[in-house]
Amino acid sequence: MLFTKHKPSIGYVGELLLRQVLRNLLPKEYGICQGFILNNIIKTEDKLSTQCDIIIFRKGSESIAYSIGDLKIINASYVIAVIEVKSSLNKDSFLTTLEAFEKLQEIKVMHKFVFVFGKLSRRSLRRWFFQYRFPKNSNEEVLVMDTALYDWSDMEWLPESILSLESHNLFVLDHLQDDDNDFIGYASYKIADKTNKEISCLQQFLSNVTDLLDDTFEIDWNDYSIKDGFPIV
Repeated sequence: MLFTKHKPSIGYVGELLLRQVLRNLLPKEYGICQGFILNNIIKTEDKLSTQCDIIIFRKGSESIAYSIGDLKIINASYVIAVIEVKSSLNKDSFLTTLEAFEKLQEIKVMHKFVFVFGKLSRRSLRRWFFQYRFPKNSNEEVLVMDTALYDWSDMEWLPESILSLESHNLFVLDHLQDDDNDFIGYASYKIADKTNKEISCLQQFLSNVTDLLDDTFEIDWNDYSIKDGFPIV
């Protein structure tokens, strides 16, 4: 690929490609764009979100508050999901993404996803989660290493899926269970073909997104085997 040595270009082109894939997959009553989300739900000083790489929204006469080409401002009440696209991910950019997702949750944007072109390990992701702190209280951690338990109703701002294209890793927020506890956490998946060769989890990630819309996009799991699923908490 011509952009392999230019990470900002990879991210930009990747956003364009992913938006186009979603446009082809989703029913026509849904729109896909980049831009901002306008808070038209609750009273607060913050009227606009930070810039969102991909916004999926229900089309309607009042869904778009402002538009310049593909860059749009979408009323929050019409937003279905937000996808943050990264050429690579480190601790700082991940924690910034979590903070942005928490603010989106406050205006009732319920579904958030992270798409990473570069590498992302289970170890790094787990460590970053434990280092995130609530903006409103710097002494309170999201997850406590000793218990790994948290209240799902209070944590709905967490990304539902995190895909690393290069690492062939997909992390999915789900109900998990160990010998002692039943809790919400992230399961890590690697998908292999019939020869046990690792393949991209992109199709499963897209399925996670389109499942929100009750669409007919489905995966025939007879062609795949899933291995190495485990909680990161």
